[in-house]
Amino acid sequence: MKKWKLLTALAALTLMLSACNTGEEATGGDSSEKSTQTEGNGSDSQFPMTVSSLTDSSEDEESGKTTTFEDVTLDKMPERIVALDYGFLDTLDAMGVEGIVGVAAGGGKGNMPENLKEKYVNDDVADVGTLKQIDFEAVAAADPDVIFISGRQTPFYEELKEITPNVVFIGSDNENYIEAVYETVDLAASIFGKEDKAEELKANLQEKVDAVKEKAAGYENALVAMYNDKKISGFDNGKDSRFAYVYNDFGFKPATTEIEASSHGSDFSYESVLSVNPEVLLVIDRTASDVETIKADIENDIIKQTRAYKEGKIVYLDGVNWYFSSNGVTTEAEKLDEILNELK
Repeated sequence: MKKWKLLTALAALTLMLSACNTGEEATGGDSSEKSTQTEGNGSDSQFPMTVSSLTDSSEDEESGKTTTFEDVTLDKMPERIVALDYGFLDTLDAMGVEGIVGVAAGGGKGNMPENLKEKYVNDDVADVGTLKQIDFEAVAAADPDVIFISGRQTPFYEELKEITPNVVFIGSDNENYIEAVYETVDLAASIFGKEDKAEELKANLQEKVDAVKEKAAGYENALVAMYNDKKISGFDNGKDSRFAYVYNDFGFKPATTEIEASSHGSDFSYESVLSVNPEVLLVIDRTASDVETIKADIENDIIKQTRAYKEGKIVYLDGVNWYFSSNGVTTEAEKLDEILNELK
C-alpha cells in the first residue's frame, strides 16, 4: 500500500472512532460546517455532474509521453479542493469559491502571485509541493474531493488518481487562448454555481482584450522575448509557440515568423533581436528579478540600436503572471493592464 493511502485510511479510521464516541458531533458540528461551505459555493441541485477535462490529452514535452484524461463524475459539489495550477486557483479565488485545502506553495517560495500567497500560504491550507514536484502524502492528507491540474502536473495524473478519481485537467488550448480562459471560467462556474460572477469576470477581461487589440493595431510589429539568466529567447506566432496568443489574441503583428517553434522559445540572441528590429519589444522575466537588474542585461549596446529602445517601446512584463500563473481570469486582466499602462 502506498504511504499516502495508509495515511488516508488512518485519517478515516480516526474520524469514524470520533463519530462513535460523540454522536452529537457526528450529526451536528461536521454536517453544519459542510452545509455552510456548500451554501458559499452555490447549489448542489445540478449533481451528480459529469465533468470533462478541457483537453482530451496532453503530451509531456520532456518525456514525450501522452496522457489521456478521463471524464470525472462529481456526486456533489466539491467541498475540499486541491488546486495545482496558479491560474485556475486565481480564477477560483476571483469567483469566491471556498474550500481550497491544498496548493503548490513550495514552502512559500513558489512563484505564486502575491495576493494568492497572502490568502493561501498559511497553516490552514496544505502545502502540497511545487508545480512540478508534488508531495503526494500532503495531497492525500488534505483529503480532496477534487484535484485540478494543468500541463506541469500531467506526468503525475495516474498517481493523483490513486488519491481521488476526481482529477480534472484544465490546460488551455493555445490556438484559441482567450476562449480557453473563458472555458476554464465556465468550468469553474458550472461546478460551483458561480455563473453570474463568471459572466462579470469574462466581460471585464474582454474589455481589456479589446483595448489591447486597439492599441496593438497602432504598431507596425512586435517581438515577445523571455529573459532567463542573462539569456534571451524569442517567440513568434507559430502554433507551438508559448506566447503565440500575444499575436493571435492580443493583436500584435509579429516582427518575424521564423523562430523555431517551442514552448520555451529559441536560443534567440541579442543580435537576433536587432536583426528583426521590432517596434515593440515585450520582455517576460522568467527569473522574477527586479526590473532594474533585467534592464542592465537587456539594454546593452546591441539592444540600444533597436527601434524599440530608441522609441521607448521596451515593455518589461511580470514573469509570475506571464510564465507561472497564466490563464487565470484575474492574472490575464493584470497582464493586459501591464501592456496598456506601459504603451501609452
